[in-house]
Amino acid sequence: MPRGARKALDRLPEPLDAYSTWDIRIAKVIYYGLILATIVVVLGIWAVILTVLFAGGALAFFLDLHLGFQIGIIAGAVTGHLFLLVLFYTLFRGGMVKLCKALFKDRRLAKKWEDYSSLRLLIGVALFGLYITILALLIGLLPATFWNALWTLWLNMAASWGLGLWILWVGAMIFLIVGIIFIGLVLWNHGVFWVLKHVKSIEDEMEVDERIKREALKEADERTLQSIYKKETGQKAIHRGKETKGYIEWKKNQLLK
Repeated sequence: MPRGARKALDRLPEPLDAYSTWDIRIAKVIYYGLILATIVVVLGIWAVILTVLFAGGALAFFLDLHLGFQIGIIAGAVTGHLFLLVLFYTLFRGGMVKLCKALFKDRRLAKKWEDYSSLRLLIGVALFGLYITILALLIGLLPATFWNALWTLWLNMAASWGLGLWILWVGAMIFLIVGIIFIGLVLWNHGVFWVLKHVKSIEDEMEVDERIKREALKEADERTLQSIYKKETGQKAIHRGKETKGYIEWKKNQLLK
């Protein structure tokens, strides 16, 4: 007997299928940024702990321990970090879905606004300009004493901080940068769709008003039509007892829509 055609395996839809490739890429960048910041912070914490311990003579105490204890301590530290990596990997897909939900609209909703791509771009540029304006105003409103204090703090940090604290500072800065990017994307995407939703609402209202107007024109008598034509165009509908060409075209366009 001839063998039947093979059937494709049923594939359950994944939550990430609702988002575009670029949406997922951006979410991955933010997610990897959070992982990188976490790793740097953990390294900074370890550097601070080891600095404190070594300064207190812990290194000599560690070297005096039995080899088995030394191996156990090192293996425990490595296992703990591997556990963190496994945890990040396990939470990766769930974290990506949550990030995409917070950052972007799904494809079905975004498809409704395909005809508004230019408007979306203009709104995005306007929102970006708004962010820059707010940031510039904040910088301008801060007094000179604030910047002097900030500069003094920076000099003190450079003079007194050790390697561990600097690693912690770098991790905190990565967290801050990723957070700013995340908030900016959330405000941009949701702000754009908020504006588009109101634009669409206004267009729907205008369409309803236009439809009501056309229905009223279809029921109006000739004198009323001539009066409306003159009010809208400023031209006469009748000349020497004949309908003008403009009036005929206007009436055709209004009554045949």
